[in-house]
Amino acid sequence: MKVILKIKEMFNDFTNTEEKIANYILQNKEDVTKLSVKELAQGADSSPASVVRFCKKLNYKGYHDFKISLIKDIQDFENQNKTKIYDDISVDDEIEEIMDKLAHDNINVIENTINLLSVDQLKKAVAAIENADNIYIFGIGASGLVAKDLEYKLMRIKKTVIYYSDTHAQLSSAANMESTDLAIAISYSGQSLEVYEALKTAKKRGAETISISKYGKNPLNEIANIKLQVAGSEKNLRLGAITSRIAQLTAVDILFVAFAKKDFSKISDYLKNTRESVENFKIN
Repeated sequence: MKVILKIKEMFNDFTNTEEKIANYILQNKEDVTKLSVKELAQGADSSPASVVRFCKKLNYKGYHDFKISLIKDIQDFENQNKTKIYDDISVDDEIEEIMDKLAHDNINVIENTINLLSVDQLKKAVAAIENADNIYIFGIGASGLVAKDLEYKLMRIKKTVIYYSDTHAQLSSAANMESTDLAIAISYSGQSLEVYEALKTAKKRGAETISISKYGKNPLNEIANIKLQVAGSEKNLRLGAITSRIAQLTAVDILFVAFAKKDFSKISDYLKNTRESVENFKIN
């Protein structure tokens, strides 16, 4: 797990004291690797106890564990030998520049998502899909497109999966879920009210719950039993959900392949059947 990446992804969730510690670390990464917990606390105008709590909030055992990971982070970055700096896309960019920057951003968000996703949470999500009688997926807007993609993938391998694009239908379907069902809620911000209410209703009904949202604290993550947290912060010129959608699709693809490989001989037959069912509709 990348230290600097985690700090940046969780920055908006920090308290004022935690922000001071985070800013000091981000601005003095190399120096921090040589500091004691007391020295870091002094530099960040904080206390040793606050520094330790900060490290634990990032899911490290303590300051020593945090510092070891930070050292590895810095070494990995230096080994990458990155020579090109990519600025945000601007209205003055030529098409070639837009292509280059978007490619860089998408590759970057995929790599960051891989670093942020919890293997343990992924294994629990795979088991939940395997054990579910019915799978209900909730998502709206750009996240609704990701939800539709997941629905199609699971449908092809003979899972009973339900996704409605209409938010009222999502809420109504959640109201009749059973304890043997699974609810998957997709919202990058984790703050989409309709998606949150649908997942909350599903949880009240006793269903297993999975959230796919950005890394850190948000309402959707707070109520989900299983949390798949992704990277991806949109740039200044937001033409729509770009990197956030790529991050969510990456998580969905990993989840699908991880599930499919558990019994691939049978699932490959399902995929072959669905492929053959539409083969005659292709134009030669």
